[in-house]
Amino acid sequence: MPEDTQNTPANSTSRRQFMGYAALFGGGMTLVSCGVTFPDLTAAEKQDIDILNYALTLEYLEAEFYAAFDTGAYASKLLNPRAKEYAKELAAHEASHVQALIQTIRDIRGTPVAKPTFDFSPLIGSATVNDELFLQLAATLEPIGVRAYLGQVARLSNPQLIAAAAAIHAVEADHVSGVQELRVKLGFNRAPERQTDIAPQSAAKPTSTSAADFDANYSPTPTAFWKPLTMAEVLAIVKPVIK
Repeated sequence: MPEDTQNTPANSTSRRQFMGYAALFGGGMTLVSCGVTFPDLTAAEKQDIDILNYALTLEYLEAEFYAAFDTGAYASKLLNPRAKEYAKELAAHEASHVQALIQTIRDIRGTPVAKPTFDFSPLIGSATVNDELFLQLAATLEPIGVRAYLGQVARLSNPQLIAAAAAIHAVEADHVSGVQELRVKLGFNRAPERQTDIAPQSAAKPTSTSAADFDANYSPTPTAFWKPLTMAEVLAIVKPVIK
């Protein structure tokens, strides 16, 4: 695991590192500050840190995605004022999540993982980059975040961390509904009444982790109970965009 968010070379946070989270939860860590050696982290505390670093990597991904459409390479491709507003607002939300997780990890004597290099071209492919594609990709990424948090929150040992994760989870769920409501309004959502607890996975291929099999068309209020994703499932979904 990287020693420091700023000092670790970018190539140390490769896709291989992120995939390695599934085999983590081992190894000791001692924090020395101002000449004081703190007690070794417990196994539960180390697991909490690993889970938060996993969440941080997902938030890095979402933050960079929205930033790309807000002020980055794809910003000029958005023409609809509401789509532009969503890119700006959600970029700010995800950046706030990143900073909150970094600070929380440090507060519990952990080292925040450095941001990997992302490449969204596997998601975009040969498609035209425009308002519709942006919102389709957002409707794909957001429920992954919702279900990823749901899959890990019960494994956290610290009640304060559970509350913090639940707060972020709730915002990600709000994003899902907001994005889908806009897609309905703009005529982009072709199944606005579809109920599903596994979005973005499709009814035809409910266990596939390939973006080519996903279905971004579903209701803005898609389910009473989301189905969680395991860490392994999330890793399989996002690994094509982590370099």
